[in-house]
Amino acid sequence: MYHKILAILFVFTALTSQAQPIQKSSYEMMINTADEAAETGDYLTAIDYFEKAYDESKDLSLKVAIGDMYMLLRNYPKAEKNYNNVLKRDRRDEFYDIRLDWAKALKAQGKYKEAMDELSVFISATDSDSLKNEAKKELKGILLLESLPENIEAAVTFAGEKINSPSAESSPAFYNDGTFYFTSMNSKRPVTLDGEEGEYQSKIYTTTRTLQGDFAEASPLEEAINRVGFYNSGVSFSEDGQRMYFTREKYENNKVESAQIYLSQRKGEKWAPPYPIASLTNESRCRHPYEGDLFGVKVLYFVSDMPGGYGGYDIYYAPINGDEYGNPVNLGPEINTNHDEFSPFFKNGTLYFSSSGHPGMGGLDNFYSTWNGSVWSKPVNMGYNYNSSYDDLFLRFNQSGTSAAFVSNRTHKDKKKFNNTDTCCDDIYMVQIRDVIIDLKLLVNDNNGPLDNPTVELYEGNGKTPVETKTNPLSNNLSLLLDSDKEYTVIVLRDGYHPDTLQFNTLGIFDDYTFSKTVTLKPKPVAKRKVSRNEPIVLKSIYFDFDDDQILPDAEKDLSKLKALMEKYPDMVIELSSHTDSRGNNKYNLDLSQRRANSTKKWLVEEGIAANRIHAKGYGETKLLNKCKDGVKCSDEEHQLNRRSEFKIIAGPQTIEIEVEE
Repeated sequence: MYHKILAILFVFTALTSQAQPIQKSSYEMMINTADEAAETGDYLTAIDYFEKAYDESKDLSLKVAIGDMYMLLRNYPKAEKNYNNVLKRDRRDEFYDIRLDWAKALKAQGKYKEAMDELSVFISATDSDSLKNEAKKELKGILLLESLPENIEAAVTFAGEKINSPSAESSPAFYNDGTFYFTSMNSKRPVTLDGEEGEYQSKIYTTTRTLQGDFAEASPLEEAINRVGFYNSGVSFSEDGQRMYFTREKYENNKVESAQIYLSQRKGEKWAPPYPIASLTNESRCRHPYEGDLFGVKVLYFVSDMPGGYGGYDIYYAPINGDEYGNPVNLGPEINTNHDEFSPFFKNGTLYFSSSGHPGMGGLDNFYSTWNGSVWSKPVNMGYNYNSSYDDLFLRFNQSGTSAAFVSNRTHKDKKKFNNTDTCCDDIYMVQIRDVIIDLKLLVNDNNGPLDNPTVELYEGNGKTPVETKTNPLSNNLSLLLDSDKEYTVIVLRDGYHPDTLQFNTLGIFDDYTFSKTVTLKPKPVAKRKVSRNEPIVLKSIYFDFDDDQILPDAEKDLSKLKALMEKYPDMVIELSSHTDSRGNNKYNLDLSQRRANSTKKWLVEEGIAANRIHAKGYGETKLLNKCKDGVKCSDEEHQLNRRSEFKIIAGPQTIEIEVEE
């Protein structure tokens, strides 16, 4: 029904539109409304109507469409869940090909081991050569992980709220006077296209560093550059700083309809009115300009989907002779693939670019290739820090090469959610190349040897929030970059094991130094106990965001255990209840708890548990476990005790046996 996602364009607008109520809509009207919303890029509305249609028909093709919509929104956990639900119900292998999409959703979340297993199965079973080659490319990227450079010297930080908004940022650029340029949608919420949306296009902004090293408040360039009605993006400069290149784009239905490269000359302290580059003015979309060298002459690198390429967007160059720009030349198959290549950047004989066609860690990865005077070398994946399981692009170094910036939709503790996900939209990340490298190299074992999939949390001083969290899903080794003259606490975690803690400091260390540590985790003992009818069992990990009824990823651990119990005892019928604390209106709390109970039931039903075996009940604040009723002052921890989800047996077996961690 819809093309599966191959690469996400560097601007993600996440526009939404008004939807008509469907209380009296027919099934056909639901499908038509969903199709129209999907075609216009309004994926949230499409999902809403597809889900309502699926509830009525249970047609698995609608679940596939929902998964596709979530991939386009880059909400990978929900895409994974929908694809997985289809595959579990697909008894005749009608939807076998979406196993590849499921593996991509797993890979995008860094679930490399699961993705590797699914890709291997898919490669051995599919009859489609094109899909097999696609799966092989994805698998090769995972197999490269162990050999990719760690880049421990590259300290990556979130650029901060003065640059990053909840919506999309892109194309960071260092100007030679220290000014930092970037483009931004600068929106805190999705835009409703109702005729009153005003200016919602991306603009080119500038900012500088304060004396404290933070970024100052950013300001947009004048309207001569940021022309109203266009998405202004892809900003870059000539080496002498006298030319600024950028792209003006038009979007239709959330897709790039047209894109043209513009040039502005520096006039004193300002940029002159821009004009399009004539040789690059055609019916094709031309984007992401960057001036560099090739064959000893100045050229303008850019990307385009013009006819005659290798597929998707390819990287081209146009020779520069004074103020004249020659005809485009494709860089060839060593660089370009049948997927997308984006964001070229040239420095000292090296071309940096992003690609979804070369094997990588995620969707779009940053690569580099060197020019020896006649040919380009085979592209090399930049490796960790510069790349992740998500989309990474627009890598730009400053003139001295001591710092850099890039764009990514990777998760970060300071990142703001948009469209109820923290991976929908791109943000700018800064890189500081360290001269002195102080690091921790950690090996995690249990009594039987190396233990894969460990997580490490790094805390500074008495901090309560980790400054860095890392997981290695394929092996037992982890590396962390440290600062000098700091005290650190490291907590090592792994499901099914007791955490372990290390404390050390870097006081007085100002030269290269490596802390090498080995941690042996002890497994948590698992005991079994009997549970009788009507005995409430608390599902400890099922929490909800404030004023929300959506299941969070962390809750799926307990829900998976409950699902396993329902499968083990097929005649068991349960009451699944949700409880709030006493804060807030009684009636509202009752309604919220019912919605949360319904949401929890829906998760289990979508996993194959019969709906008539689950009675969802919201109790609001009517069954408090402590003194914290209305008017009683209590701590957050005391209120938390009352905010819970429970289940109890109401029919079927008199007792069941459950596992509990001691």
